[in-house]
Amino acid sequence: MKRRPKGSFPFRASLVSRFESRKLLILMIVVITTITIDSQIGYIADFIPEQVSSDAGVTIFILMAVIFAVTQYFILGYVKQTNKENGSGARVLHLGLTHSIVSIAQSVLVGILGFVIVQIIILQQYDILTIYASYVIIFGLWISTLGLLAKAFFSWYQFSNKNFMVLILALSMIAFVFNGAANIVYYFAFLSEQKPVVTSSDVAYFPEFEAETLVGQANLVSQASNIVSYILIWIGTVKLLYPYIRKFGKVKFWAIMVAPMIYYLINFPLFVLGFFNPENVDAMTNIIIFNFASIFTGIIFGVAFLSVAKTLKKDSNLRNHMIIAAWGFTLFYIAGSATASQAAYPPYGLVSISFVGISCYLIYSGLYSSAVTVSQDITLRNSIRKSVTEQSKLLHGMGTAQMQQELESKVLTINKKVSDMMEEETGVEPSMTEEDIKEHIEMVRKEINK
Repeated sequence: MKRRPKGSFPFRASLVSRFESRKLLILMIVVITTITIDSQIGYIADFIPEQVSSDAGVTIFILMAVIFAVTQYFILGYVKQTNKENGSGARVLHLGLTHSIVSIAQSVLVGILGFVIVQIIILQQYDILTIYASYVIIFGLWISTLGLLAKAFFSWYQFSNKNFMVLILALSMIAFVFNGAANIVYYFAFLSEQKPVVTSSDVAYFPEFEAETLVGQANLVSQASNIVSYILIWIGTVKLLYPYIRKFGKVKFWAIMVAPMIYYLINFPLFVLGFFNPENVDAMTNIIIFNFASIFTGIIFGVAFLSVAKTLKKDSNLRNHMIIAAWGFTLFYIAGSATASQAAYPPYGLVSISFVGISCYLIYSGLYSSAVTVSQDITLRNSIRKSVTEQSKLLHGMGTAQMQQELESKVLTINKKVSDMMEEETGVEPSMTEEDIKEHIEMVRKEINK
């Protein structure tokens, strides 16, 4: 039976009630739109330097920074309250401490953006050190949160009877960590080629590095780990969501999952073959099309999780975890595809990458809880089936009504112990309620009788 954490209060009376699905959806649409515009302008800033550095360009940048400062506050508040209401794995994931660290880091990023804006308004320039500082914080959150998530998955793997889904997700997080480490080397090399102080007369610069150099090697590691992590997280996501394929529909499920895989992976060979060559006449268009692969992937991954979440009971733990994971993946792929190392004036791309830390935190919180809850529910159902079979043999011969009552009582007692043990090991409650267990008991009993 589900237990409400001590000190908690009804879901509808909390901060989460302010963000019902529609309100949260509107908030995220604003964030995704902001990131998309900011990142795309950053990538083509060298094509349109006059427009970017104009009064309108500076105003748009400031507006995006304000949107970042406001929305990240509400997102963090929503996740914190949701985890509190759900009683999510504080023991294993240290969510309270993690939330505090992420909140502080994001506040510092808001401060850096504010400092850059002040420099631009007063001096018509900004210091490149602000971009360095932002990258240290952003990739620090990327590597640490996903590294801890990988550790948590490997720990849970030992308790999950070597669950393949958990192993795949753990390996995908390791690949993401390598990807983050390679990215910071590559982007720092980018920044080392820029001027110490960027003025309104400067144009965004994208330096090129030979493949034989250390920076070139870091770029290759980044691309390879990116592809590996994508394939692994795709497999893990399919395994995670597959138990709900009947509710979702097979055709719709596979259409949503296969489309981003094709679009995302085909872009890299096309780029290598020269279809997206910056020297082409339509270079700016090609760059935008190429960068939209990550945006499309993030949205589709998010849609997959959200679609499955909608089939689950409203306000259930698993539904809320999947919603958080959905927005985490969406923001991660969109914001993670951006860069501010080209040092445009103003630094378009900086707002986008500032959302990376939040996206990693959402993945950290939502994905682990979702994966563990799904795995535990499967384990509980198997335990129920085994218990019902054994108890039915012992109780055979009783009157139907009395047998059903005794069966429910004994199986509920057994599964209460199993549920408590799993929660102790993972810090996450199974999503099956007493009512769900009774329904599954009846279903198994009918199968046995047939």
